[in-house]
Amino acid sequence: MKNTQLISENLRLINYLYNKNLAKELSSIKVNHHFEVLLILAQQKGPITQNKLAELLHVDKSRVVSIVFSLEQRKMLTVKTNPADRRQHYISLSPHALLSIPYIEKKVKEVNELANTGISEEKLDTFFEVAEAIMQNLTKNKH
Repeated sequence: MKNTQLISENLRLINYLYNKNLAKELSSIKVNHHFEVLLILAQQKGPITQNKLAELLHVDKSRVVSIVFSLEQRKMLTVKTNPADRRQHYISLSPHALLSIPYIEKKVKEVNELANTGISEEKLDTFFEVAEAIMQNLTKNKH
């Protein structure tokens, strides 16, 4: 790789192609590409705050507000205001979304298998190790 080539170019293309395939596979579920939000919420032990969701998604809170509003309009999320602090909202999956999770997980597995086709387990492990190392390098405080 040339030193001047942005790593993000390849990562952005992989992200685009991966999400395009996933959106195609999950086109019957109308959630505007927000499958990751549903999967993250399905992994939680109970409702979480919008701030916690923003942290888990690595996006700012204003973006989460927009996503939550969109998914709530589609009856995929329930949002409840904390009576002790009306500024705080708890988010959880709706019963309808809970029924969709196994299907979403199945389609994610299928797209992952497609993405991994022809790549050895060893190379995949190396890819994830390198990706983790890059993330660690970029998040270190360097003075």
